[in-house]
Amino acid sequence: MLRKVMTESGMVQGLVGKDPRITVFRGVPYAKPPVGELRWKAPQPAEKWEGVRKCYEYGDMPMMRVHPGTDDSFYKRELHPVSADFGMSEDCLYLNIFSPAERADEKLPVFCYIHGGGLQDGYNYEVEFDGERVARRGVIVVMISYRLGLFGFLAHPEITVETPDDGVISNFGMQDQSMALHWVARNIENFGGDPSRIVLCGQSAGAGSVQTQLCSPMNRGLIAGAICQSAVSFCFGDEKDAPGGMTLSAAEEYGKDFFKKVGIRDLREARAMDAAELMRRLSDISEEGAMFGYPFFTCIDGKFVTEPVELCYYNDRLPDVPMIVGVCMGETQGMFGRGSLSREDLLKKAEIYGEKKEEFLTLVGSCSDEEAQELTKTDAFNRFLGASRGFCELRSGMGKKVYYYILDPDIPGDDAGSFHGADLWFTFDSLSNSWRPFEGKHYDLARQVCSYWTNFVKTGDPNGLDYCGKELPEWKPYETKEKSVMRFLDTAKLDHLASCPIADFRLAFGKAKLTERK
Repeated sequence: MLRKVMTESGMVQGLVGKDPRITVFRGVPYAKPPVGELRWKAPQPAEKWEGVRKCYEYGDMPMMRVHPGTDDSFYKRELHPVSADFGMSEDCLYLNIFSPAERADEKLPVFCYIHGGGLQDGYNYEVEFDGERVARRGVIVVMISYRLGLFGFLAHPEITVETPDDGVISNFGMQDQSMALHWVARNIENFGGDPSRIVLCGQSAGAGSVQTQLCSPMNRGLIAGAICQSAVSFCFGDEKDAPGGMTLSAAEEYGKDFFKKVGIRDLREARAMDAAELMRRLSDISEEGAMFGYPFFTCIDGKFVTEPVELCYYNDRLPDVPMIVGVCMGETQGMFGRGSLSREDLLKKAEIYGEKKEEFLTLVGSCSDEEAQELTKTDAFNRFLGASRGFCELRSGMGKKVYYYILDPDIPGDDAGSFHGADLWFTFDSLSNSWRPFEGKHYDLARQVCSYWTNFVKTGDPNGLDYCGKELPEWKPYETKEKSVMRFLDTAKLDHLASCPIADFRLAFGKAKLTERK
C-alpha cells in the first residue's frame, strides 16, 4: 500500500488503518499555524520540512467556546464521547486523509468533507466520522479542519485596513476551507487521487460551507460535485430578512462592538491576548443557554463571498455540477425546522405579495392558528423541507442534476428520532462507533447510504452497486414533474413529493423578485 507520500511541503508517512487496505494520514498540515501575527489573517502555505513527517496523530481541534466532551449536552454522548482527551488550539489547520491506493497513479475520486457545528463548533475527527469505512469503497477521503467562530470570522475596520488590496477581508474559516481544497488539488495525485474528481460534502454548517465554496469565484473549476446534508440554504424572497449574510460594514461594526463589550482596545491588544482568555471573555458576554454563544459568521466581503448564495442560485451563477441535497425528517419537526406561525402571521405575509395577495389568501384559506402552525410541518413553510424542495425545483427547472433525499429510519436508544446529525452515522457507515443499539436493518441501510454517496463521488450519479455488489434501488434525479425523493427508512425507497401549491406560489414569487432582469 501507499504508506509514504511526497507533498509540496515534504514527505508524510501514514499508519496502517484498522482495515490494512487503507492508509491513514492524520494531521497533515495544509497551512501555517494561524497564531501570533497570523491570527485573523488569510491562511499561509505550510512551511517545508526535511525528512519524513509521521502523520500518526490528529491535530488539535479549533478553538471553541466550550471544549467538546466537557459539557452535559445531548451531543457529548452522541458525537463527542472521548473528545475531552484531545487538544484544542488555534493551531488547527490540518487534514486527515484516508487512501486505499496501492500506487500514486491510480487516479481515484476524492471525497472532501467539511464538518458542521454552526461555524462555531466541531472538528474533523468526531466519533461518527469513519473515513476508513468510506475509503474502502474505492475513494480517497479528506477531512477538513478550519478556524471557527471568533477566530474564523471576526471582521473589524482595523483588519480591513491592513488587508492587501488583492486580499480577502475576514471570512478566514472559508479561506481555510478553500486553501485546503486547493492543497488537495495540487497534492492528492501523489496519494493516488484524481484532482479533477473532487466532490465536496458537508453537513449543517458544513453544508452551508459547501455552498459558499461552490459559489465563490476563487474556486471555479475545482469542485466536480457537491453533497449538502441538513440542509441547503434557500429563500423565497418573502422572508423578513433579506437573503444572505451580513454585509462587510455590518460585520465590521459587529466586531467593533465585540471588542467594546469584552474590554479590548484595538486589534493589537486582541492579537496579543491568549486564545483561551479570548474564549473566556466571549463566554462572559454570551447569552445563557445560547447554543453557539456570541457567534461570528460569514460576511459578504466582495471577493471570496461576492453575493448571497440564494441570489447565486436564482440567477444561475452556481457551477453546473451534480448535487445531492437532503434532510433528516426528525430535525425538520423540531426547533431547527418549524418556528411559529399564526393566522395573523399569514395575513401579514399576504401583504408582501402585492397584487398576488388574494391568490395567496385563497391558497391558505381561512385557517385557524392551529392550522397555520400545522403548515410549518410541511413543505409550505418548514425551513428545511421547504428550502430543499425549493432548491430542487429551481435547479431542476434550469436543467441541472440534483438528487433529493429524506432520511427517517427508526433510530434506537431513546426518543430523539432522526435528529440533526443522525444521517452522519449512515453517511460514514459508522454505526459500530455509536452507543446506540443499532441492529441488522440499520447496518444494511448504512451500507446503502454510504454506497450511494461513494457512487456519486465516483460518477456524479448515486446509482449502481452497493459494497456487497448488490444493485441499489434506483434513485432518480429530482424533476419538476415527478418530484422524485429517496426516502431512507428501514430501507431505501424511491418516492415522489405530493403537490404543495403554497410552496409553488412562494417559489414563483421568489423567481419574480430575485431573478435579475437582463
